[in-house]
Amino acid sequence: MKKLMYVFSAVILLTACNEAPKTAEKAQEVKGTSAEAQVLNVDKAASTVKWEGAKITETVHFGTVNISEGTLSVKDGQLESGSFTLDMNSIVANDLTEDEGKLKLEGHLKSGDFFMTESFPTAKFQITSVEAAPAQDGSTHKISGNLTIKDVTNGISFPAKVIVSENMAEASAKFTINRNEWGVIWGGTKTEQSIKDFLQNNLIKDEIAFDVTLKAAK
Repeated sequence: MKKLMYVFSAVILLTACNEAPKTAEKAQEVKGTSAEAQVLNVDKAASTVKWEGAKITETVHFGTVNISEGTLSVKDGQLESGSFTLDMNSIVANDLTEDEGKLKLEGHLKSGDFFMTESFPTAKFQITSVEAAPAQDGSTHKISGNLTIKDVTNGISFPAKVIVSENMAEASAKFTINRNEWGVIWGGTKTEQSIKDFLQNNLIKDEIAFDVTLKAAK
């Protein structure tokens, strides 16, 4: 028990020393859609949201989560506003087979230890501003918006590549959040019984990376 407690203390210290940077901003007013704008529905089959997380041991897990609905609004050939909703119960891990613990990981992510999908079945992103910001990485705009997970809403900003043509709009972006800022924290009372599980599961890094591609059409 004493040895286990020493290891536990070391992990807590390591976690504190490697605390992920802040990613959340203050939530802002959602960008409205003007009467002149064309509202395009997100094609759920053609759009993707990929996620990636890792342990401090560098073991990487990755997968997808489905979009349940979304819109992009275009005015004068420019993206004006938009939003999309995620079905958190659709989250899957693509790096594992069933024999390697795929279902166990997916159940863990949906449980109260992480996204608590029984109580919070959806997550949502709503655009608050779109600014032209061409860069060498191929991005064309800076998009800011409110991200809601587990009923916690914070603002985030990230570069994105936006393409608008007649009756079609596409936006793609990669960004990372610190899950702690949205209350996605592995919990549990630190009893003797739970310390071993805590050590096994709380070595997960704070960062969750997302790769989002939205395709919308009239």
